[in-house]
Amino acid sequence: MARKRSRDRQLPFFVMARTEHGHYPHPVEVAVHPDGASSRLSFSIGPHAANAGGQIALARVLDEQRTGLNPMFATEFDVAELHWLVPFLVRLQAGEDVNDEMVAAYATRHGRSPEVLWQEHHGD
Repeated sequence: MARKRSRDRQLPFFVMARTEHGHYPHPVEVAVHPDGASSRLSFSIGPHAANAGGQIALARVLDEQRTGLNPMFATEFDVAELHWLVPFLVRLQAGEDVNDEMVAAYATRHGRSPEVLWQEHHGD
């Protein structure tokens, strides 16, 4: 039997931010599937019952030089107080394995490990 491609299986996403309902201007959830340059981010924006969301390739979340955040995502990262994650995303894009460091940094901030969501690969 042929081995399943990553697009055909569930991927683990670490929830790195989840704002409270009613938070300005809308609730935001950001999760990361760490896989080097193939990493993906999952966004959920808006109230749970009517949220919009999707997955996006890490390269699109970073700026053109791949050294910082793409300004298109500044509002979500501001609202979620998530700018601490950007250096880890830059290192992921460069092919580094920063999974353990990223989870440890989250745990230091929140006193626990991040929640893990399992999602199928969506989008490009």
